[in-house]
Amino acid sequence: MTHINIKPMDRNQVYETPGQAVNHILLHEVWSKDWQFGEAFGRTVSDRRKIDSAIKENRPEAFKAAQRRGYWRIELA
Repeated sequence: MTHINIKPMDRNQVYETPGQAVNHILLHEVWSKDWQFGEAFGRTVSDRRKIDSAIKENRPEAFKAAQRRGYWRIELA
């Protein structure tokens, strides 16, 4: 599954909502080259295009966030 783990850049800051975690990707433009891909044969071109186009178009609804212990896991919706 295509995902990225997000933590605030400032150690004293905490993301409390999924929207704040997704905004981190949009504000800092975390492109698909920085994401981790779990497919058996590596990165898929279609997933990379979806990620990059959502970031370029500033569409937070293209992502979903799940809170983990100490970080947020962001995936394509």
